[in-house]
Amino acid sequence: MSERQETIERNLWAAPALFVFVAWVLFKADSGPVMPKIAWIVYAAGWIPVLGMLGRTVVQRRNPGIGAVFGCGILLIMGAVFLANHG
Repeated sequence: MSERQETIERNLWAAPALFVFVAWVLFKADSGPVMPKIAWIVYAAGWIPVLGMLGRTVVQRRNPGIGAVFGCGILLIMGAVFLANHG
């Protein structure tokens, strides 16, 4: 695997952190009934890079590594927190 490809993969595994942060900011803004809906949409969009990378590693028969643990972990933990506070 080339260095460029490895960098792209690492960034895709870390991408959910940005989606979770933006969703958290939107939940905190809570300026009306539409803001939590937008926050949930942003949170759900955070699953796209993780699921794409998991699919890619399955097709290539590779071990997803610690990136999968980080990406899925932050989405699952923060999803539970968001659901408990704003569900």
